[in-house]
Amino acid sequence: MCDDISSRNLKHILKHLAALQALDHAISLEDIVRLGQQIASRPENMIGTPGGRKTFEEIVTIGSEQVRVRVVLNPSGGLRSVHRRK
Repeated sequence: MCDDISSRNLKHILKHLAALQALDHAISLEDIVRLGQQIASRPENMIGTPGGRKTFEEIVTIGSEQVRVRVVLNPSGGLRSVHRRK
């Protein structure tokens, strides 16, 4: 699952992991990557393309809360970031 993501991008996703784990302690890095890929797979979730990156947002349930999650793909289409957006 995470094998196709660069170590630099994984570090960036890990930076935001604690904020999502605060909502669901059982959520793992693999779960977050899978969630990011699902959000980015839906064209209706795209909100912009700043600097060649594609940005997506969706409101999802994590734990018992509805939260806005933002996903950023790098210009080559690789997952760069998955994080909670307030």
